[in-house]
Amino acid sequence: MHRLNRKNLIELGAMTVIFILAVILVYKTTILTRMVMPKLETQVRSNGTDYYVLSDGDHIEQTFLYPSDELLSVGMKITLKDDVITHYTANEADKELGYLHLDILDEGGSAIMHADYDVRKLADGQNLLASFPDGRQTGWNGRRLTIVLDAEDICEEVGLSIGYCTKVKDTSLAVNGEQAGYTLNIRTSGHQFFYWRKWMVFGAALIYLMLAGTYLGFAVFHLKPEQVFLFAGSLLAVLYLLLLPPMSVPDELDHFKKAYSYANQLIGEEPEQAGNIVMDIEDINALEKFGVIPSLSEYDDLKDEIWRVGRVEGTEEIGLFDTQAKAITYLPGMLGIILGRLMGLSGIHVIILGRLFAIGFYLAAMYWFIRLMPFAKSAAFIMAILPMTIQQCCSYSYDAVVIETAFLYFAVLFGLLYKNNPIQKKQIVLYVVFMIILSISKGGTYMPLCLLTMMIPAARFRDTRRKWIFVGCMAAVAVASFLISTLSYALYVASPQAQAEAGAYLAGKTYGVAGLLENPMLFVTLTLRTLFYAGDGYMEMMFGSQLGWLSVSVSRIVIYGMFLLMILCVLPVEDRSEEIDAVVTKGQKVFYLTVGALSVLMVCVAMFMSWTPKEALDIQGIQGRYFLPCFPGVLLAFCSRNIALKKNISRCCMFLAVSLQCVAIYDILLSLERVL
Repeated sequence: MHRLNRKNLIELGAMTVIFILAVILVYKTTILTRMVMPKLETQVRSNGTDYYVLSDGDHIEQTFLYPSDELLSVGMKITLKDDVITHYTANEADKELGYLHLDILDEGGSAIMHADYDVRKLADGQNLLASFPDGRQTGWNGRRLTIVLDAEDICEEVGLSIGYCTKVKDTSLAVNGEQAGYTLNIRTSGHQFFYWRKWMVFGAALIYLMLAGTYLGFAVFHLKPEQVFLFAGSLLAVLYLLLLPPMSVPDELDHFKKAYSYANQLIGEEPEQAGNIVMDIEDINALEKFGVIPSLSEYDDLKDEIWRVGRVEGTEEIGLFDTQAKAITYLPGMLGIILGRLMGLSGIHVIILGRLFAIGFYLAAMYWFIRLMPFAKSAAFIMAILPMTIQQCCSYSYDAVVIETAFLYFAVLFGLLYKNNPIQKKQIVLYVVFMIILSISKGGTYMPLCLLTMMIPAARFRDTRRKWIFVGCMAAVAVASFLISTLSYALYVASPQAQAEAGAYLAGKTYGVAGLLENPMLFVTLTLRTLFYAGDGYMEMMFGSQLGWLSVSVSRIVIYGMFLLMILCVLPVEDRSEEIDAVVTKGQKVFYLTVGALSVLMVCVAMFMSWTPKEALDIQGIQGRYFLPCFPGVLLAFCSRNIALKKNISRCCMFLAVSLQCVAIYDILLSLERVL
């Protein structure tokens, strides 16, 4: 029977005290500052194509009903030509461009707010807001307000305009004394984000549960690493799901649409025009609520929409960016999308359900990755909870399946390399399946990993001849899979058709295959320059130093802390307690590093041909996450006969890695505050 001893109680008590102090710090530095920020709401949204252009002397009066209790400010969003203002600022600094005067009137016609704006100091897309001089006020629900906008000495070249839509109920617009049949956009700011206090309590409870459960699992119940991972990994995935809204992961919008298109194919729904996708209007409306960089309004939408049920009827064809990825790399998201639509869930629920399926696939894959590892299970545990691993594997990105497959491939490979028991048919089947998926993913970028098959010792077969027959068969499988499934993508990159190139990124401006063949030394020069200049950044990004669209920063303490913990986890222990029958030889280390370097080279080749403009001084488009699938093999290069630990500290390392994830979560909160 497992019981808490005195040491366990002291450690749990110390952890609790540290956690409480950390919660107070987080509350003071992130939650309080967020709660006092005004919430900007759109009462009337323009349709994005119709604009009223302001002229000198315009007098606009627009009334509307305010729907909330608390009110901070009222106004409109304007558009203008930034380049014109820049020109006048640089060349005619003394020229006046005009002024805008904004007044907000109550039902009795009394001015309650006022603001003046110098057109010279405005920016395109800026909100013109008039606020209460003494801060927020309450009791405004259902009251009629009037926006009065006067334009003085406006320079028409600036193109100052306000978007509008068809007439909205309970609004009235008069332009220069004449009634108009439409409504200008209306922006207000009201209540603050007090609900973050509740989110703080919920998040803190999850994190403490994760820490306490992980500690008990390792120190008291002595559970296996993969068992503890299912618990800690599940909570971390939920926390990342809450912190990073849908579509905030790089290219997730394109991946969602591609998964949606594959789901349509399964249910027999095809678009009328090639290059499009048929999407339910309900799901389109849900997508429009999210941008690539998280914002407070997105959290509001998520909070408000999560309780809505039902779906808006109708479909619409929208454009689809073809990622050229195979359906298998979108399988988790596809299943979630199909199930959500069949169940009649709202658009937000469909999007979240697809992410939940991705989380389920991530938990299952990483569980088997850790379990199949013949040694260094603790290092596998840490790899499974790296910030980058969780971000990608809990989204619609096809990187998720690629990373999971590569990790599982290494686990099976290490079993074939470092265990002396007879090879089982199950191992061969898994090895072939994972090799095929790697061969058809990312345009064959990770095919160099298949070369590791040559490292399997002949002793695992009856003789050397059988080994090389096996190696030849595996090579044939990998090459055939690439040619059958991925060659079209390779040819697309090498020589895209005119129609495809017309809509491609930097169409006609990249080096392409011709540039690589004509000047290979230029490629070598740019590659060396890129890796020397940004190699350390790519390594940090591989672990998750920058999440989202490089807008969420995670401390180097987390990144290098986890890296150090993984190195400690692959070092041998003096009492030989690790489940390994052979150490990693120097030749194997060289092979691991060589294959890793070849994969890096393949990434550079792909980015050189398809993402690098001809005038660029380095290779562009490289992301650190592209190197994560190669990392398990590279990590073994740090395993050394000359350095051994006196005792097994793997459980301590895994708990510390989970603790570092708490620091990463705090970093995410801080970063979100900066980009809101």
